[in-house]
Amino acid sequence: MDRLVKRRLQRDICSPWEIPILICTDDFPPSERLDRYQEAVKDVPVPVLVDCGTAPSRDFWAMWQSAELGDMSMASIACRAPYRFRRTQELIRRSDPEAYRLVLNLRGHSGVVHERRYAELVPGDLALYDTSSPFAGWRGSGGVTNEWIMATFPRRLLPISPRIIAPLSGRRLPGQDGIGALVTGMMHHLARDMHGYRPADRLRLSYTFLDLLTTLLLHEAESSGIEGAEAQRRTLMIQIYSFVRHRLGDAALSPERIAAAHNISVRTLHRLFATQNVTVAAWIRTQRLERCRHDLIDPALRDHPVHAIAGRWGFSSHAHFTRAFRAAYGISPGDYRRRTLPPRPSSGTHQQEIWHASPTTRHSSPGQHET
Repeated sequence: MDRLVKRRLQRDICSPWEIPILICTDDFPPSERLDRYQEAVKDVPVPVLVDCGTAPSRDFWAMWQSAELGDMSMASIACRAPYRFRRTQELIRRSDPEAYRLVLNLRGHSGVVHERRYAELVPGDLALYDTSSPFAGWRGSGGVTNEWIMATFPRRLLPISPRIIAPLSGRRLPGQDGIGALVTGMMHHLARDMHGYRPADRLRLSYTFLDLLTTLLLHEAESSGIEGAEAQRRTLMIQIYSFVRHRLGDAALSPERIAAAHNISVRTLHRLFATQNVTVAAWIRTQRLERCRHDLIDPALRDHPVHAIAGRWGFSSHAHFTRAFRAAYGISPGDYRRRTLPPRPSSGTHQQEIWHASPTTRHSSPGQHET
């Protein structure tokens, strides 16, 4: 058997994650591995610089796997030799998805410097970065395999004021118990079981994960004395978001109904959304369009006509839906489906759906994706 094929088979057996592989240095001679890895991580949406410091480059081994979960990206990374990473202002100017990145240190030790804070992470610890600010750090220790998982998502998806998040960025967030353990457990399962989720499942799971992360960050903010009244406002917003997301298919959903369900005035509701720089109607429309967009590329729904999918998510007028979709994404829903939906499987052939979007060849869909 060809040596390269053998390496790939061994690599696939050793990796427990059902995530497409961006790069595995097993595929290259030892003398090229660090160079190849450096090239790969400079060509992702959140590029970084990597070096081994004083460690011999021939000892370098790493594997990076990445996949999409709705508008969030999940990446699993492993290495067996220490290395350092840096995201500089130059790299930020070159590519900035305006995102947050949550890191779970799964095995081994690592450290990060971000927003003038230094955090050393042990297994089970979490750390949050803002991709628009420089960060640096180190990962790994010689002789053992070090692993971590990263979730990267647009900042707009996290319903918390940047004023609350900023003091938590670059800090160690404990993930071994309490709410933190729920977050780390879900990250672990999402990465491990990615292949088993349909596109529509992935979108729903991403919202569930972000709601859970929001709860953790607000908990940490309150525990640190960062927030008081603001935390109560954000808790109310989380309840409102959840209420609306469960009723997006109801064409009669209105600000009056949302306000009444939460015992607040319509004026108060509009003020709450104004703090997020969006109107109630615009937020509902965006959520509905996102659900429609994901259903349009779901192979299980390929026989559902566009107008039926629009109606399912609360658009009573097909013409209005088409105009709104084109305004949001620059393409009609029918054309988007034709360009994006995978080919229908051949008759009698069992095919598993492996949704893998190369970081360098993504469709111009809304939201920013990772890494």
